[in-house]
Amino acid sequence: MKTTLFWLLLMLPLLAAAQQPFPYVISGRIGQVPAPAKIYVRHNGQVLDSAALHNGYFTLRGSSQIPKQGDLLLALDGKLARPYIGTDYVTADYLKVFIEPTPVVLTSPDLLWHATRKGGPVNKDFAWLLEQRQALGKQMSTFFLEPEEGRRQSRQSKLLDIKFIKDNPSSWVSLDLLLSQRLGPAQYDEAAPLYALLSTSLKNNEPSRAYAQLLEGLKAVALGATAPDLTLPTPAGKLVAVQDHRDHYLLVEFWSSQCRECWRELAPTEELARKYANRRFAVLGISLDDPLHRKQWLRAIEEHNLPGAQVSDLQGPMGSAARLYHVNRLPQNFLLDPAGRILVVNLYGDALDAALAKYLPPFGVK
Repeated sequence: MKTTLFWLLLMLPLLAAAQQPFPYVISGRIGQVPAPAKIYVRHNGQVLDSAALHNGYFTLRGSSQIPKQGDLLLALDGKLARPYIGTDYVTADYLKVFIEPTPVVLTSPDLLWHATRKGGPVNKDFAWLLEQRQALGKQMSTFFLEPEEGRRQSRQSKLLDIKFIKDNPSSWVSLDLLLSQRLGPAQYDEAAPLYALLSTSLKNNEPSRAYAQLLEGLKAVALGATAPDLTLPTPAGKLVAVQDHRDHYLLVEFWSSQCRECWRELAPTEELARKYANRRFAVLGISLDDPLHRKQWLRAIEEHNLPGAQVSDLQGPMGSAARLYHVNRLPQNFLLDPAGRILVVNLYGDALDAALAKYLPPFGVK
């Protein structure tokens, strides 16, 4: 169960309305594709416009408050199927472009995917970044089936994006890279310095200001911050607070009975609770279930033998507990020291075991 900047992305159309709109034009020729083929431009799942192709030629027109990334999707039968509406799924032939004030012209002898593009400075930046990503993929293609090399490629791609932001603090592509990434407590220490590098002009728009506000809120649950106090009831109605565990290292775990991924990540917690039982270690499980799933919550506690106190306000993933700790994925956890300071975020299994061994004092030492 994951969300990516859910509320921020939900608000962007309203926030962007405060900006002065500009007209955009995306045109070109894709081989000699005949009618009834149509090309669609989509942003964040929303179809913005469509145009029929006549002997391969098309023109898309519209207006936008801000430069933004869009997907061009080609439908040979002229109809964009439902799976491509309201999602980030792409058709077999598609191309990513940036909607910007400068007209964008695409040319391809056959497929939309093969199109060359001419546009303004934003698309120039975007095309360069895509070329670098493609080059990186080719360098590592021989390791495609190796999981570790796949993770390495992911890290290298992320480093490429970070370098782009640092080198291009005035580019809308840099802001788009930040807005498109998962942003939660674990990402704050990386995202905040990158946002600070952006030019003043790039920060002077509503989506950017909304992102800044989100970063400001994440300070409360970033590494080194004192975790917010939170008091919730157990199934029996007993109130349990985060602050009640100030003399212990506390693992705060957010989960839900509806989250299949949670069981794989949280399964080792019971063993860790036994392993460190005599070393001032406690677990507080916080369910983000809602009233309709109360029975499933209770059954999950019993069936999975969850350790420590288990609490919930049954307000769901958008309830006060989730908002206070900026939970943007499930499972999500925080390890607190006896003073309530956040030591680590989102560590599981062997990584969590190593962190506990590092921070918890040996048996008999207080």
